[in-house]
Amino acid sequence: MPKRDKIRAARRVRRQQIPLQLSLVVLWVFLWGTFDATTIVSGIVVAALAPLVFYLPSIETSGRLHVGWLAWFVVVLMWDIARSSITVAGQVFGIGYSPKEAIIGVKMRSSSDLILTATAEASSLVPGTLVVDVDRAGGELFIHILCVKDAAHIERARQEVLATEARLIRAVGSAADVRRVTSGAPGHQKGATR
Repeated sequence: MPKRDKIRAARRVRRQQIPLQLSLVVLWVFLWGTFDATTIVSGIVVAALAPLVFYLPSIETSGRLHVGWLAWFVVVLMWDIARSSITVAGQVFGIGYSPKEAIIGVKMRSSSDLILTATAEASSLVPGTLVVDVDRAGGELFIHILCVKDAAHIERARQEVLATEARLIRAVGSAADVRRVTSGAPGHQKGATR
């Protein structure tokens, strides 16, 4: 590989590390609980040293960010968390309770690790659902859901996960992923109830 290509590759890797390093600075500030110059500077130093000490894979991004869809994703996620919290609280008191549970497989439409991870995290934040396994190679999330009433409930849970993924794709996904979501390409579906 010519020297010029190596330099370009190194620059590309450094650019891909920037979102991870910025998130490390934000995490550092949250961990210390103070927003002052010393905390921020020390967070920047830690974020700069972390890739030298630990292997941090580069985050492959699409290079696009749609602020409106990102804001919509956050609003809907907050609504889902609030709504599901009330539902689960009611189930504790027997309102809408069902002893059945299910683990469902939901095939993701995006091959992006970032979208897969963010979808898994967002789905686990919503009470009543929990990601129990991820098939990274197959792009599939396995989700445990509580209080399953019928097959329609399982399908609704699957569609909610796919809708979360669609909002994330529209916010930060690649153009190809956006086309796949807007064309309505379905994911592979399977599930088991107990």
